[in-house]
Amino acid sequence: MTSKIEYKGQWKLPYEEEWINGTLSFDPKYGGKLELFGTFNPNFLDQSSKEIILGKTDNGDITLIDNWYRTKKVTTHTGVTIGIYEPIKIIKGHHFKKETEINFRKVIFKPFNLFQWLAKTGQNHDFRNHSNSHSLNYEEVPRIEFELNENCKGYISFDAPLSLNADYNAVNFREEAYVNLIYSDKVNLSKIIEDVTIFVQLITLLTFEQSYPIDITLKDQDYTTEQGRFKEEKFVKCFYRTTFYSQKHKLRNQGQHIVRYSEIEPDFPKIIQNWFNLYHKMEPVIILMLHHFKSKYLFSSDKFMDSIRALESYHRQNFNNERIPIEKFDKLVADIKSQVDLSEDDEKWLSSRLIGNEPSLATRLKELVTANQNEYIIEKIIDLNKYCHKATSSRNYYTHYTKELEKRALKGSKLSELTRTNRGLLFSCILKEIGIENEYFEKGLKYNL
Repeated sequence: MTSKIEYKGQWKLPYEEEWINGTLSFDPKYGGKLELFGTFNPNFLDQSSKEIILGKTDNGDITLIDNWYRTKKVTTHTGVTIGIYEPIKIIKGHHFKKETEINFRKVIFKPFNLFQWLAKTGQNHDFRNHSNSHSLNYEEVPRIEFELNENCKGYISFDAPLSLNADYNAVNFREEAYVNLIYSDKVNLSKIIEDVTIFVQLITLLTFEQSYPIDITLKDQDYTTEQGRFKEEKFVKCFYRTTFYSQKHKLRNQGQHIVRYSEIEPDFPKIIQNWFNLYHKMEPVIILMLHHFKSKYLFSSDKFMDSIRALESYHRQNFNNERIPIEKFDKLVADIKSQVDLSEDDEKWLSSRLIGNEPSLATRLKELVTANQNEYIIEKIIDLNKYCHKATSSRNYYTHYTKELEKRALKGSKLSELTRTNRGLLFSCILKEIGIENEYFEKGLKYNL
């Protein structure tokens, strides 16, 4: 997922016999590219994508999924046609003829920053300066078990692969943490990637740094390989370009996270389950909240608007969304209509203007701040009315961009500071929603925001 690869081999469509030589490459930044000495789209006007392309390479069987046909060119000196396809997903280790057939019971993946956040180690060493005697011991770290739903249980496992370099007697010892999801019934690859993404987003929130899957391995008892006299489940690898990935994202250690694992360890299995339930309930809110981390060090008015939209949407789903009771509102609208004599078109226009029974943005913000009092919120929002006025005025301007509204809107560093406060309020709402108390994230919010 985060390394470049290149596989040379032969390629064909699932229900055809002819193989075409070509090279598959993958770059975590740009995704996959298949260059063929030929094409599956011989007709000049045929620009259709191919659901599945199968490959035979020295590195094993390959299945390419959702292959977009990008171009066809003919080399001038040889007359050879070069077809170029861009697969959305790459499966290494098995051939599948249809995307609906790509179903597994287990996925193992490594999220960026997970090991650093957990801060668990099996090492016990004695390295002394100016000493000729050193010792290193390792005991496996107990796994962390959790349950997502009736069809899926999981655990976080720890590993410490050891490699030796005989030429220099060098020892390389590196601890890692993996998430394992086990499904009672087979699920499609699309569902597996969805679950991987949701888990990765939780690590993004808790570490305050964009996470992404570094490595994804799929396993199932129906896909085996022979090792001597024994059959073992295949390790089927999955690659795809994720927009979460960037070399700019940093490893973060204890003291830099919003929440420390050591402080919520007993509740972490339940927090994972709560997070998945919340994600399915209010996915748009969480996407808006976490979109910030893709470009954490850049600011624009769009980030301010994302924070406001997320807060409004969260309030709409969790607080009273009627300014006055609906029966009273309907009667009020009927009374207004009865007092005017309008044409059919004008009456339609008036009806379209008399539909706003939702609370104002200022009311929503006041209720959210009141319900989420913590050290960060108290220090940042000293004057609640002033905060709501600035947020409302700025929202109105960046929605409509009129000269009249521009005078009251914040810009530049002041708008950035207001956005930071909005995010702190939104994080407070979401962290409490998944079962994390104020005392475990107040300091993290202050440090990061």
